[in-house]
Amino acid sequence: MKRGTSVLYDEAFHTGVNVIRGDNSSGKSTIMNFIFFGLGGDLERSAWSEHALLSEHVWLEAEFNGNPAVLRRQIDVSSQSAMEIFGGRYEDAVLAPIEAWCRYPYARSKNQESFSQAIFRLLEMPDVAVEGTSSITIHQILRLLYADQLSPTESLFRFEGYDPENLREAVGNLLCGAFDTEIYELQQLKRAKEREFTEVSAELRSIFRVIGGGDESMTLAWIEQRRESLISERDSLSSQLTVAEEAFYSSQSSDKITLQAQKELYKQVQKLQSDIRQKQAEVDAVEFEIADSAAFIKTLHSRLDALRDANLAAEVVGTVRFGTCPACYAEVVEHDHTVDACHLCKAPLDTERAQDRVVGIINELAIQIKQSERLQDIREGRLKAFHEQLNILQITWRQKAKELANLTSRPTSKVREEIGELQRKLGYVDKSIEDIESQVRLANKIGDLTAKKSQLDQDIQALGTRISGLQLSQTDRLRTAKSRIERNIIEILRGDLKRQDSFENPEHVHFSFGKNTITVDDHTYFSASSRVVLKTAFLVGFLKAALYDQPFRHPRFLMIDITEDKGIEQARSHNFQKQVIEISDQAPAEHQIILATAMPWPSIRAELFVGKYSTLQQGTLAFLPRKTDGVG
Repeated sequence: MKRGTSVLYDEAFHTGVNVIRGDNSSGKSTIMNFIFFGLGGDLERSAWSEHALLSEHVWLEAEFNGNPAVLRRQIDVSSQSAMEIFGGRYEDAVLAPIEAWCRYPYARSKNQESFSQAIFRLLEMPDVAVEGTSSITIHQILRLLYADQLSPTESLFRFEGYDPENLREAVGNLLCGAFDTEIYELQQLKRAKEREFTEVSAELRSIFRVIGGGDESMTLAWIEQRRESLISERDSLSSQLTVAEEAFYSSQSSDKITLQAQKELYKQVQKLQSDIRQKQAEVDAVEFEIADSAAFIKTLHSRLDALRDANLAAEVVGTVRFGTCPACYAEVVEHDHTVDACHLCKAPLDTERAQDRVVGIINELAIQIKQSERLQDIREGRLKAFHEQLNILQITWRQKAKELANLTSRPTSKVREEIGELQRKLGYVDKSIEDIESQVRLANKIGDLTAKKSQLDQDIQALGTRISGLQLSQTDRLRTAKSRIERNIIEILRGDLKRQDSFENPEHVHFSFGKNTITVDDHTYFSASSRVVLKTAFLVGFLKAALYDQPFRHPRFLMIDITEDKGIEQARSHNFQKQVIEISDQAPAEHQIILATAMPWPSIRAELFVGKYSTLQQGTLAFLPRKTDGVG
């Protein structure tokens, strides 16, 4: 935590159990809230202590799947703060220029992703949208990872005013690993097709509203019949015009014959041909750009996958060592070097720096992909417009070319009464043919939209069926995950001191993410202190299940700030701390648990403590002596 250049709190946390200890009202909860906020959580105004609001920024160094990153958020209780992310360690972040940081808003938009999306990508967690609500955020995840003092002890989630049941259910299922990524992708695709279906339906309604709903004249069969009739009438008028002009010339008329109309029409045809070539070139250019960009986006996705694969391979394989020199085939003699360097060329290795760059590269590639896909949408729009313009040019060219062919078959004279009347009729018919062409395009568009709507409807139904099938298959996964959590909760409750009869030998524990409730052998009433034990048993049992079962998407992180709430006696608090430390010590996977307590178990190892023991006079934050009404 910082205020200007002053550092108010700077402690290194470690894997496993971290214990923040101190007197009541000395600022332990303030530190827990800072961590929650720094990771992306929302804090209402009442959760900020007086001293916390004197801070300006929260800086957190975190690791996401082994990749280090620094998160920075400005403290602002009046709005949802943005987050800045730096790929690397804190020591490098404080010296890095502003362009080395990526800034993400709290809420996503069409052109910019939120910091929740960035963090989910680093956690390799799907960006899940919930029916009827917005997408799940990192704040919603943290609500199931933080037992704070202000939330009701009977609730599994951290308290929040707006709290839809289906959102809680989705968060719980996601962390249990029961939210299949394919289901999410299919749901996203289904929602996209449903939006497209709505747009197509609206466009069809607009067209029918303009042309008068069920107007029979808009059927393709009627339009084609009308066009054939007009063409036949035009051919008849053209023949009559030819006969009239031949008769006029054969009468030895002294009217001056001119080819001016043919010349003008020929120029128009040439101009149209040039315009068509130019427009076709533009279409070809955009199609090439789209193909080239598609290949580039595919390459970016491949690089992103390769980066993750390379990072994993480096962790598994470790340093590559040669027995013989690949250049001269001589045996490589090992030397005792204290500096971490290549054993072949002796160049110093900076694996830490390389790993620090992973987060930045992942985010940069993701931003490039999003920007490239946005540009693809723009190009697709340009291509569609060019195709429409090209189609209009081609129709006009065919019409003018036919007019020119008719003119070149006979000389054109000045208009006489009969010839002029025939030409006027011919012009009227030509205009009617143009209108028919417009109606054909409109009818074709209606046909295309109707076919598209039908296909979208079929796709939506098929996707719904596929999603339902996958959701049934994931029921087994959820049942397995909940069973593991239940066994762990029962084990923790049986290890509790003999203070609650229903905890001594429970047979079943039922919990519901959606209902936000938990029962023990169908019992729902417990003493206030036992409710605290039950809630913490659930959270620790959930974490333990994730430590032994890889399909869980639980971040393997937990914060508990209620070890002495609701009158828990010291011995019971010590027993709970002992259980948590034993679970952590035996865990096979990397994790982090942060406990805040005013009554630390006397047998806690010294290396588990974080920072000094805080008091009313010397609190957790480096301010002047504090008042006695702070949050602790």
